[in-house]
Amino acid sequence: MDWKATFGPVQAVSEPDRAVTDLLEAVRHRLRMDVAWLARSDGDLLVIEAIDGDGSSFGVQPGATIRVSATSRPPVVTGGPPQIVRDVRGVKGQRRSSAARALKAGAYVAVPVFERDGAFYGTLSALSHDRRPDLQERDARFLCLAAEMITDSVSDLRRVWEGRSAFWDRVGAVIDAGGPSMVFQPIADLGARDRIVGVEALARFPSFADLCPAEAAAARAAPSNGAVPSDEAPRPANERLDDAQQAPSAWPGGGRDTGLAEPGRWFALAAAVGLGVELELAAVRAALTRLPLLPEDLSLSVNVSPSTVGAELVELIRHVDPNRLLLEITEHHRLEEGAEAFEVLREIRARGVRVGADDVGSGYAGLSQLLTLRPDLVKMDRFLTQGIDVDPARQVIAGALIQIADEIGASMLAEGIETPRELATVRAARVRLAQGNYIAPPSDLPLALDSQARRDKPSSR
Repeated sequence: MDWKATFGPVQAVSEPDRAVTDLLEAVRHRLRMDVAWLARSDGDLLVIEAIDGDGSSFGVQPGATIRVSATSRPPVVTGGPPQIVRDVRGVKGQRRSSAARALKAGAYVAVPVFERDGAFYGTLSALSHDRRPDLQERDARFLCLAAEMITDSVSDLRRVWEGRSAFWDRVGAVIDAGGPSMVFQPIADLGARDRIVGVEALARFPSFADLCPAEAAAARAAPSNGAVPSDEAPRPANERLDDAQQAPSAWPGGGRDTGLAEPGRWFALAAAVGLGVELELAAVRAALTRLPLLPEDLSLSVNVSPSTVGAELVELIRHVDPNRLLLEITEHHRLEEGAEAFEVLREIRARGVRVGADDVGSGYAGLSQLLTLRPDLVKMDRFLTQGIDVDPARQVIAGALIQIADEIGASMLAEGIETPRELATVRAARVRLAQGNYIAPPSDLPLALDSQARRDKPSSR
């Protein structure tokens, strides 16, 4: 606006209440402006939280930041009185040129926004590309009325921002420390007297009990990549990562149990604050550093989402023996044929790395994912395996998946085996590989003695 301003880095912002976006639209139309936005004050930055209108023509979007100089900013950006500028280009000197450069505005109205407790939150602004000599003082008063209505919403946004910022710091600390700690769960070959043939790397994080509710609070989000299923705990059939990403109550401390195990929540929250890919890569890196501790005849399985399949992952596994590595691609986000990740997987497989489809039967990518990916391994979700010995419906679904795996030339792995009867049932169904606490629980490397002992226990035929 008419202060010394430059654009700063784009920040992740929460999706605002519908009431806020509706109000911005009403303000824009009432004042006949090109754009209206709500911006949060953050030090010397104004962070645009919500916007209505042609923001791109002003060079802004949700999350865009405007850096304002402490020596030349007007009182409105620190909680002072409303401001009307009818012709930005008519303002002389440095203030006019900075406005034209930074925001391309011809006119604007801006008013302060406060929280419930009276603390200054930011500004509500409406801008036009053209000069507006018809703007009146009552237009600013109308904007003040709208700002008062926004008070409740911005108080919630502030708490959400504080929670997101705190979790960003927590995830960043884990990444900077070398990634999460890793445990490894053995995978048995049921066709070879339950011989252990590989392990899956599972991430472990600090307990969410260490996170206060403010850190865990978050608003609706749409992360670019799904959380990595990286825990042995059961999950319900209707679990979708989207459910955990769409309501504050679904996040830890928010009052609703989504069924996500703690590692899954860490990955989901990391994705929501824009650190999902970095955290996944850190987990893969941490797992690969332990590979030398595995016997040479065992393979290592690691989880990645489609969004993580890219150049950084290729570089990360470049020097790993491809015959010992299996990438499990999560089903929660559909992998489209022709997408960059699909082409990267083609390159990885050409080097000899095997690819698996993880959690088949739990997500929404479904059978199309199997037909597109044509994986080397199909991993039956624990929801299907747990209780399979007493549920004919689960047995029918499992049988269909086994047939599909046979048709595409993939091996079938049943995870989540917790009882001898479950193991006997999947064995009778011709499942080749199995994994679960009954076979061997996750442990650190080298493999625990009890896991080694289970390798030779009598099979439950």
